[in-house]
Amino acid sequence: MRADALKLKNFAICWAVLIIAGCVNLSLASAAVIINVLAVNGTETAQDKDIRFSLPGEIKPSDIVDPAGLEVDYDIKDAGYFLHGKCLLQPKESRTFKVKIRDVWRISNEKIADIRQNIEQGFNEMGAERSAENGQQLKEKLIAKLDYVLSEQSQATGSIDQRIDTYRSHLQTLEDINTKAKYIDYWRSDAQDQESKKIINYVLEVSNPTDKLKKVKQQHFLPLEVRPEDVVDRQGYEIRFDENKQAPFLFKEEDLGANEKKNIRIGIRDVWFVPQKDIDFIKERSTNVYASLQASEFSGTAKTLFNEITNNLELISSLQAMQQPDIQQHIGAFRINQKRLAQTRSDCVALEKLLAQHRAKLEKSKIKNVMQKIQSMKSLARVSQAIFDKKPTVNAAWKIIGSVMIFLALFTFIHFITWFLRTAKEKKQEEMTMPKEEKKDDA
Repeated sequence: MRADALKLKNFAICWAVLIIAGCVNLSLASAAVIINVLAVNGTETAQDKDIRFSLPGEIKPSDIVDPAGLEVDYDIKDAGYFLHGKCLLQPKESRTFKVKIRDVWRISNEKIADIRQNIEQGFNEMGAERSAENGQQLKEKLIAKLDYVLSEQSQATGSIDQRIDTYRSHLQTLEDINTKAKYIDYWRSDAQDQESKKIINYVLEVSNPTDKLKKVKQQHFLPLEVRPEDVVDRQGYEIRFDENKQAPFLFKEEDLGANEKKNIRIGIRDVWFVPQKDIDFIKERSTNVYASLQASEFSGTAKTLFNEITNNLELISSLQAMQQPDIQQHIGAFRINQKRLAQTRSDCVALEKLLAQHRAKLEKSKIKNVMQKIQSMKSLARVSQAIFDKKPTVNAAWKIIGSVMIFLALFTFIHFITWFLRTAKEKKQEEMTMPKEEKKDDA
């Protein structure tokens, strides 16, 4: 009874499960990849089998050279393309569908040439921003990173998984190289401050809890800030890439003895620090802006923002100067400082917006004064037009000005004469009415 139940169970599994395995044969002449899609009928009767094989995320219909009779469709849920079809398989029969696709997991010579050209162009146009020697060093750093990616690609000659993971893990590095080559901020930076020289040991723990020899497949995800080129001592591990998590990890398959435990120290370049130049740059920006706002209507808000920026920068420097007991706390301190740095940048932008608003108001005030002067000139033109029924010419304007000045001169002269005569008359009358004793005293 038990044997029959087991047989029935195996029969059901054979009916329900379709084994699809992929393997790769590289055709150097055509630069294409052959994926073998294997369909198996494990039952004792002929069966129509449904075939479904999910393609890697980089593959598009245009990359499929030969679908081997299978159809291509898009899966909305998985956000990717897949192959599907049906085939009649006899009892215990298996069939292989050789799907030929373009090798998209290799950086093309054209792309490499474009990146090299962008580096050379950036160096020629912006390389001397700081100094010719500094620019040359920055250029060599970009070329060294590109050569590193190409070296990794040439060594990825194993399984298709290894090649795909190698390609994916270095895409970000290629984008970073291309971006820096075109940005003037990169060429203005100090070549000596670009990378840390300090190496930190990242400890991996591996164990076999069983009582016999076991082949262990290890998968250790790297910290988020680490890129493949930052791992300077791999200890025999491969760098793979998880497409779902979009993160690189260390992979190794090895035999471990019964109850064996061991620690592996991976050498990683210390990327967990805030460059001093970033701190100094924000401090200089905020200080200059605050100085321009101290006498403005925004002085109170500006002082609050400036104090917060200064306080956060001091906290970043003090925490970074502390020696952390282990790498986890070192990474944790860096992530705290990253948040503080982001806040200081945000506060600095807010401070600069206040300065922009202050300057806009000053410009608006100047424009208002100019408009008032223009309006007064328009009023003069309307008065002139009312008197002369036309706008004044240059000569007419000078005549008007001269007439006004002559009128003011005559008016002042007449007013002075009138005042003088009136004063003399009043003095004479005062002398006539003064008592004789006072006149003698005056004499």
